[in-house]
Amino acid sequence: MLIDQIARSSQLEVDELVRLAQNASQHYKLYNIPKRNGEPRRIAHPSRELKAIQRWIVKVIIQRFPIHDAATAYRTGGGIRENAERHRISLYTNRYDFANFFPSFKREQVQSFIQSESEKVGLLLSDDDADFVGKIVCRYDRLTIGAPSSPSITNAMMFPFDQILFDYCVKRDLIYTRYADDIFISANKSDQLNNLEVRIADAKRKIPHLSIRLNRQKTAYLSKKYHRSITGVVITPDHKLSVGRSRKREIRALVHRWINGKLDPIEVSYMRGLIAFARDIEPKFEVALRAKYGPQRIEEILRRPDLTTTPGWPKEGNNDDDVPF
Repeated sequence: MLIDQIARSSQLEVDELVRLAQNASQHYKLYNIPKRNGEPRRIAHPSRELKAIQRWIVKVIIQRFPIHDAATAYRTGGGIRENAERHRISLYTNRYDFANFFPSFKREQVQSFIQSESEKVGLLLSDDDADFVGKIVCRYDRLTIGAPSSPSITNAMMFPFDQILFDYCVKRDLIYTRYADDIFISANKSDQLNNLEVRIADAKRKIPHLSIRLNRQKTAYLSKKYHRSITGVVITPDHKLSVGRSRKREIRALVHRWINGKLDPIEVSYMRGLIAFARDIEPKFEVALRAKYGPQRIEEILRRPDLTTTPGWPKEGNNDDDVPF
């Protein structure tokens, strides 16, 4: 049985694993992080033991399942930049959002999918095995934001959906990508993007293990005339990738406050992530930061593992009196 394999790998007793699966929903720490619109997003972070088993399941089972190339999140060779890059040359983009994406995947659907797909790749899971996996990867019978297994499972379960929409788009010279719960479809003529909600709904109905639905309030129609923001990456009117003016102002303000010792540890981590993001999307902006604040300071932010709320050396020149933007 699968649980015996996990016991040998984890050095946990079978009885301990059974108890953990039975009470898995209680082994999460809950906290909120702000969404881009300022609303709270509830995160359920699994305990160390539960997280380790979820990762084992992904490595041994889920990673054997196919993931469509159009799914750009949570996979090697994908990412935010790659997702935006595929739409860079187009003129018009429609963005669609799925409501409550991870929790829309129910435990019975997850178990049935994993059991049937495992058989296709030569893994035979019993009903008890599938039940164990379902309890381990779900919280109160649904996938959850915060579990390391949720992204890989949803990417695999979305494969037939991605294939249907990708084939539809290829035949019509459209560009299709999906980044987790966000769908992006681009074209060079605006009328090519009409009635796509119907196609998305049709694709979903053809797949019995999906209960996803569009959040139509978040549908957006983007065009070259204005900047297009795709998973936080701005495509400029001249088809270049940028982090955008507002994000640049935010980064400069954070660096300025850090130099003056006015950032708390959470903000320091946030600043560091934003600069790394900007470095990947728009390398010239990092050059500008180094010119403005000094290469040593930016290098400290990016490289120093024990970065604190203040710089590690004295302030230089008159840069400290600069305004943040």
